[in-house]
Amino acid sequence: MMQTLKNNAKQLAKRKRYFDKNKASYSTYGKFVDHKKMSPEQFAAFQKQLKEDNAKNRRRLLLVFSAVMLLILVVIIYFLFFYEMAPAKPIKF
Repeated sequence: MMQTLKNNAKQLAKRKRYFDKNKASYSTYGKFVDHKKMSPEQFAAFQKQLKEDNAKNRRRLLLVFSAVMLLILVVIIYFLFFYEMAPAKPIKF
């Protein structure tokens, strides 16, 4: 039993754990290198285009959301005020 415990301790000392690994040496693709550089004018144009696209998407989302909410509101108002249910029958004992 003592020998088994000693062997287990030796094997445990040799074993590499997941968190002991050096992350940089095990990277799949290596470091990110940006080969395409933008001039300041191109970057400003890119930012402007990005802002315009975001504004367009925001407007479209607002329009769709408003249309859906309006439809839901119309359905609720219809069922509250204009939909006539059958009159309740009195309970006879």
